[in-house]
Amino acid sequence: MGMSVLAGSAVMSLTLIWPSVIVFGSYDLADDDDQTIEPQLPDEEPSFQTKLTAYGLTTDSETSYTARLLLVSMIPFLFLQFPNIINSASVTRVLILIALVISLSFFVANIVYQIFQPWIQNRWFDYLRQKYVKNKLLKLLSTNGKANVKLIKELYKELDNNHDGKVTNAELKTLLLGIQVQADGELSQGLVDRIVDQLDVTGDEFIQEDEFVRVLTKWLQDARKSLSKNDYNPLSFFTKPQANADEEQQEALIPKETTNDAQGSVWDYLEALALVLIGIVVAVLIARPLIITIATFATEAHIPQFFIPYFVIPCMISLPRLLSIIASANQKTQRAASLTLSQIYSGMFMSSMSSLSTFLVTVYIKDVPWDVSAQVLVVFVICVVMGIFTSTRTVFPLWTGFVGYLFYPISILMLYLLTAVWGW
Repeated sequence: MGMSVLAGSAVMSLTLIWPSVIVFGSYDLADDDDQTIEPQLPDEEPSFQTKLTAYGLTTDSETSYTARLLLVSMIPFLFLQFPNIINSASVTRVLILIALVISLSFFVANIVYQIFQPWIQNRWFDYLRQKYVKNKLLKLLSTNGKANVKLIKELYKELDNNHDGKVTNAELKTLLLGIQVQADGELSQGLVDRIVDQLDVTGDEFIQEDEFVRVLTKWLQDARKSLSKNDYNPLSFFTKPQANADEEQQEALIPKETTNDAQGSVWDYLEALALVLIGIVVAVLIARPLIITIATFATEAHIPQFFIPYFVIPCMISLPRLLSIIASANQKTQRAASLTLSQIYSGMFMSSMSSLSTFLVTVYIKDVPWDVSAQVLVVFVICVVMGIFTSTRTVFPLWTGFVGYLFYPISILMLYLLTAVWGW
């Protein structure tokens, strides 16, 4: 059951969530070469057939790197295919041990690498900044598509509580809370420090007015470049254009003083550890009843047992993530698309290595028979195909998203044939 959930989640990420990034994040690829800030209306709306090739998105080289990491993580899955070829109990046990060592090594190595080279976290900060500049500041600090320098200066004066011509971390935090730069309302000191580093051009640990105006104007210009009236929106029939923010909305940007303090890093770690322990306890308590219930339901409903853990459970798990991914893709920028796809691949790397390691530890220690060759093969095929595709290109036309959707029913058919027809 666990391997079926792993297979279903991995395949769903690459064949439903991955294509959604392309479909909902597509824009006119010609806009990449357009350095003007103001979007231009086309003379006539291009046909859907034209959009399939002329629209799409681009990614950066780091996205290709994460896709290659996913390809590397398929090595232990490859070793688990050999027991079907070599029908020997002793050889199978050795192969399981090799796959276990490799998966555990990859899992630990990735954690250590991210500690010393936290480029994924850095990319996440850049995306967070870009996302909220576009969603919040762009509407409130722009007039006719251009940065409202006067309003930016007024905002700076409001932030400078002691009127010494310098904005401190605490004063900047007031702004960040005011624009809700984090959904949960809490700000870590690390995030504030990162934003200060970008605003503090001179490196004196204070933000001068000219630095504030210059950097914020550049952020607004970068965000404005991502806007295009030629964006492809598959749900455009159901959406309405939003009106520009008025002066009252702009005045509302200047936040009131707040006394909320972020939790210390020690408490953050303790809270995270407590949540992990609670999750483990819940998983232990419901694992066996869940397996029995799924098997009984599948028998009574006359459907293959793999269908529920492969489709239903991953669907419930992935639905909130899919909605979040669509919202991120709607930013329609190379940075947003690159980071979103990177998160999909890096998240799959960690989840597949941790889940596979847990499964192999149980199988090896207890020396129990296992029959998940079909699930392992489906994961291997889909991940290799999609990993190679993403690692070898940085331009994704709109048609690639629709082709990606087709791989999901193909994966279900493949798993059905392997399990129900060919008896894997």
